[in-house]
Amino acid sequence: MSAEEYEGYTGKALTFLKECNAKIWSKVDILVDGTKIRGMILPAPEGTPDLIFIKLDNGYNVAFRVDRIREIRVTGFEKVEYKIPTKEIKKLEEMPNVVIIGAGGTIASRIEYATGAVKPAFSPYELANAVPEIFEIANITTIQLFNIFSEDMRPEYWIKMAERASREINNGADGIVITHGTDTMQFSAAALAFMLANLSVPVVLTGAQRSSDRPASDSAMNIINSVIVASKSSIAEVSVCMHANLDDNVALVHRGVRVRKMHSSRRDAFRTVGDIPLALVRDGKINYLREDFDKRGVYKNADTYADAIFEEKTALIYVYPYMNPAIIETLIDAKYRGLVIAGTGLGHVPDVLIPTLKRAREEGLIIAMATQCIWGPVRLDVYERGRVLKKIGVVPADGMLPETAYVKLGWLLAHDYDEKSIIELFRKNLRHEIVLKEPINAFFNNI
Repeated sequence: MSAEEYEGYTGKALTFLKECNAKIWSKVDILVDGTKIRGMILPAPEGTPDLIFIKLDNGYNVAFRVDRIREIRVTGFEKVEYKIPTKEIKKLEEMPNVVIIGAGGTIASRIEYATGAVKPAFSPYELANAVPEIFEIANITTIQLFNIFSEDMRPEYWIKMAERASREINNGADGIVITHGTDTMQFSAAALAFMLANLSVPVVLTGAQRSSDRPASDSAMNIINSVIVASKSSIAEVSVCMHANLDDNVALVHRGVRVRKMHSSRRDAFRTVGDIPLALVRDGKINYLREDFDKRGVYKNADTYADAIFEEKTALIYVYPYMNPAIIETLIDAKYRGLVIAGTGLGHVPDVLIPTLKRAREEGLIIAMATQCIWGPVRLDVYERGRVLKKIGVVPADGMLPETAYVKLGWLLAHDYDEKSIIELFRKNLRHEIVLKEPINAFFNNI
């Protein structure tokens, strides 16, 4: 038997499998601590010499220590291929045209058993064919723009997404869906919101908290609901569409500049912060939760264009008690042009930072103050520390989220504006990013 037939297995686990004449993809009955279990042997992650990995008939993956296994009896064999079969795609004139742009993330991933990690695997085309329901909603075109992990997102990729989305819209797309990793989706949504001008159709970012081959994956329903929003909604803004709760039949549509990932693993991780969402999708129907959104078709006589630039010498930092001023001094010495501080409470910093912030302003660094509180605005005129910051030239980000303020400041700095104009535009509501007065129900209930 070849090494491929025992992919990843070493030590006691490899010896035991060979003794039982079992290999990966063997269908087996296993006796574990007196309990008979049926499943399929999976490849093993590296560094697991005492474990045998099984995919149960119910779809869950489990691992058992060799010393707990009394017997393995092979009942069959099924070679597993990760590639999803494609099918012929027929386009109908009466259906809207939606372009799915792939940018990576868990929604386009599978478990890689060689390491035990989630790895990029499915192209958008394969992913679309894995969710045939979307072909009943719209004519689907898929584009693999790039395939990266969410944590590897960069401003240059925001620019590529904005440029490609605008091109597809001007070529006749009735809506855009961008598949994206969830960890930094809020940054990308905000960036696209500022970079796409004269937006006439919905641009919807979506992702998955659980990859496509895992039980209870949310990828399929997130794609289906996003295609519904992109093809049928009246919302001509950049939004994020994800699960509203743990049920599969409800999704929320969040404004791209007001959304944040609030949980590391739950399927309903995304929430609109300091406001209420744009819409709710239930059983395929869109229920609008507000009316003050940009409407589809307003710019139908003007091309959407990508005002896609970004000043990479822009930083976002969270303050903490007795923070070392050298952190900010490093940015000053590196000739950074913009800094967003996520301050405490209403927008405060430790007194040890005040001299460094004065120096930063004297050297032309534009400093904006957001709050690291999840809800509530910045108010620099309430307490003495805030008034000191305001006096030295720190600009309040008002009700902007820190990540949105960072993206907005970097985008403005990349334009040929003077400092006064940048500050004026930063404080102006350009994409509904500023909420000065939160709705009474925004903190307690997102639906």
